Amino acid sequence: MILRTFAAFCFATALSACGQQTAAPAPATAQAQTGKPDAGAAPAATAQAPVGAVTTEALVGRWGDNGDCTKDIVFDANGTFRSYTGGSGTWALNGDMITMSGAGGTFTLRVQSLNDHQLLIGNPDGSIGTSQRC
Repeated sequence: MILRTFAAFCFATALSACGQQTAAPAPATAQAQTGKPDAGAAPAATAQAPVGAVTTEALVGRWGDNGDCTKDIVFDANGTFRSYTGGSGTWALNGDMITMSGAGGTFTLRVQSLNDHQLLIGNPDGSIGTSQRC
């Protein structure tokens, strides 16, 4: 879906961004309240992105849509992208929103991780799709 939206991006000057959603705060634990571990509580997990969250590092690489890697987009670690269409520009991740800017304008997509190799994409028109790592 990134690619289908990117194709529209190449012909449009700008599209509106989707609304932001906020996550509920984590519930307080007895340890947080008293400074003592909960009886029988599991060890604390190491700090990491919440389930479904996407990091900048996770986006870096080559992505296609619907199992098709011939129509790809590549996100580089330096904040640039390039597409099979020849288009290129810059990208930035802010929370669950990825903003891409290039000669055709700027647009924003909502992105969520399904697993290490698939993303759920929320397009500005409200449609939802998936993209896979190539």
